[in-house]
Amino acid sequence: MAAERPDTGGEVIWRVSRIQPENHDVTSMFLEGKDAKFAARRAGQYAVIRVMRPEGWSEPHPFTISCAPEADYLQFTIKAAGAFTSSVRNIEPGTPVKCLGPNGTFCRDIDDRPSVVLIAGGVGITPFLSVLRHFHAKGASNEVMLFWSNKTFEDVFCLEEISGMSNALNLKVVHNLSREDDPKRHLRGGYPNVVFESGRLDAGVLSRYGVNPKAAFYLCGPPPMMDSVLQELSTLGVDPEAVEREKFSWK
Repeated sequence: MAAERPDTGGEVIWRVSRIQPENHDVTSMFLEGKDAKFAARRAGQYAVIRVMRPEGWSEPHPFTISCAPEADYLQFTIKAAGAFTSSVRNIEPGTPVKCLGPNGTFCRDIDDRPSVVLIAGGVGITPFLSVLRHFHAKGASNEVMLFWSNKTFEDVFCLEEISGMSNALNLKVVHNLSREDDPKRHLRGGYPNVVFESGRLDAGVLSRYGVNPKAAFYLCGPPPMMDSVLQELSTLGVDPEAVEREKFSWK
């Protein structure tokens, strides 16, 4: 995820501890190291990283930190789209990585919001993974609704973990699968707060699950998806200017 924010702080060298494929085109990279700045990070922030290559350090690339701020490691969950992101799955453990950050203010006040609506498109889920993992780590009582839009079930990742958190937290999860005619076939017993819907996320789906216009709204995804969601929210009485959002692109 590439955030549109300036870089701050100094680079600290971490090392890759493991590479974990999440689905067919999304990979998590885990880093081990120590840095007081990152130890004090907030959920939803990002870092700018440079990976050591045979020819030297790569160009800088910004990605969301997808693990909880309570974690003593860094995790970046990255969708393969360009040359750099497509190479992540082949990075060897032990590879040095320079990290600059943490950066960003997205989700900065989310702990203090009693009712939260998270809306993600594709790998735009990454800041919300950090938030949910943070809520889980602290045993938060916030009322949370997560709407996550993907094309197909195969594009979903961290399904078991998120489903498990729906039982541990006050969390409702709505998966919108735009290219599946019968998404309800993916329902599983034991997770009553996880549901599947077909088509794109619209005002009908949002209202069907009781979205309260007075909740705090957070939106992250590709710009066209975000524009569409903001328009749908406005029909429900949600001021688009009140929706916190993070735009991104892949490289």
